[in-house]
Amino acid sequence: MAGVTIVSGLAKGVDTTALMSAISNGGRVAAVIGTSLDKAYPAENARLQRQIYSNHLLMTPFQVGRRALRSNLPVRNRIMTAITDATVIIEASDASGVLHQAAECVRLGRWLFITKTAAQDRALSWPTKFLGRPKVDVFSSAEDIMNTMAMGNT
Repeated sequence: MAGVTIVSGLAKGVDTTALMSAISNGGRVAAVIGTSLDKAYPAENARLQRQIYSNHLLMTPFQVGRRALRSNLPVRNRIMTAITDATVIIEASDASGVLHQAAECVRLGRWLFITKTAAQDRALSWPTKFLGRPKVDVFSSAEDIMNTMAMGNT
């Protein structure tokens, strides 16, 4: 895993896959959730959330008992950006919540890596809002990201 810790918001899809792959390969993971510790969202990730809580690192800025609200997700995304060196976007629609995190990367001067397929997708308008900004790069493989980070451009 090249010394990388996978940090995720524990969302469905790519986030779940990344966390589960890292765990099954002996990697380090951390999850920042948009709910209190006594809730799991999405519900189908409850088991994975418990596993991360027990064996890795699970964080939340929300008090136990607080309702799960959609407005919690940008807060979660800001925290993920603040505690990481880079954000990697594999896929995202123009209305995706991860775009809040992308904007935070630009604001905080953190690396933002956008997969080449998303960057070249003419149906998406969001990549053009970020491409050309400092520390925003397009990648085709994990090796591309590792090489950029290793060059000391952090």
